[in-house]
Amino acid sequence: MKILVTNFHLKDGGGHKTYINYLFNFLINKKFEVFLACPKSSHLYILLKKQYPDRVFNVEFPTKPREIFNILRNISNLRRIIFSLDVDIVHVNGSPDHKIIGLLKWLFKSTFKIIRTKHDSFPIRGGYINSKLYSSYTDKMIVVSNFQFDEVVINPSLRRRTTVIQNGIDVNYFKPMAVNENLRNFYNIRKKDIVFVSSAGTAEHKGWSFLNEAIKELDKAHRERIKVLVIGNKPTPDRLKDVSLENFIFTGYVDDTRPIVSLADVGFVLSYKVETISYACREMMAMAKPMIVSNFAGLPENVDNEINGWIVDTSNIDSIVQVLIRILSTSIESHSIKARRKSLESFDIVDKNLTLLDIYKELIKK
Repeated sequence: MKILVTNFHLKDGGGHKTYINYLFNFLINKKFEVFLACPKSSHLYILLKKQYPDRVFNVEFPTKPREIFNILRNISNLRRIIFSLDVDIVHVNGSPDHKIIGLLKWLFKSTFKIIRTKHDSFPIRGGYINSKLYSSYTDKMIVVSNFQFDEVVINPSLRRRTTVIQNGIDVNYFKPMAVNENLRNFYNIRKKDIVFVSSAGTAEHKGWSFLNEAIKELDKAHRERIKVLVIGNKPTPDRLKDVSLENFIFTGYVDDTRPIVSLADVGFVLSYKVETISYACREMMAMAKPMIVSNFAGLPENVDNEINGWIVDTSNIDSIVQVLIRILSTSIESHSIKARRKSLESFDIVDKNLTLLDIYKELIKK
């Protein structure tokens, strides 16, 4: 079985990058012939090209009509790769690469199978192109949350070809670790402080500003006990003008989030759009951090409310305030233990990829 995985992102790709990196290395370890096509400017290309120079190809996935010559050039490049390798399955991870691969298959009457993993929470639009793409050029659909299956994949025919495989993580890499005392001192965090950490990034839709507003609603004694660390590119000054910098610390981007997450008592992801299920949430839970999550998209699928975390109403400050008061007033040690337990029971990447591997094998039989 020969598998070509594709990714359209020109830079980071967020969860796409994590998903494909896990999948690619899993298939390599299982001795499958797996290859990657993505832009050479992408973080994924840079990461995997060093490790597997003969398996990673520079391909872009333009789809706008004004890019017609670039589209044709990249289709030609892809055709050469797919036909020379005799690819059995192309696993696409976004709309641009899905459209280009579908167009290639139509133009050259190819027989390879197409699997699509959908990584966002936007409903699939109608129209002629999408109708053809999902009816004729999608042999199997993967969604990473139950929310997507219920709310995003609404076409009955496509639903019959859709499987939910929630995102998995390496629970042996993300595991409980001792507090990094050097970082604790660096960020001037006292042992009596309650530390909240997000490794989900600083994009506006991640909802960290809601936590800022909720903290302002607390009394002075509670506010003074809270430190919040947000991992990701530092926000611009205009986005920080209303942020309580006595409470908030923006760490900047880091390659390894674990030392900072080790400082946390509680993690949080309070997204209000775009989110599917959140790698960051699952990584923090695997490190025994109970989570505050918004009731948005697939986020609640990570947490058992009041057991290994707390589910708050999306964009609702008062809902967050009430949870903060409970956390500040009671012991959360059992929540931490149960967060780790949940990760071991439900988040292991090996289990997820074995399920996907069964789907590959079943497709090849058809």
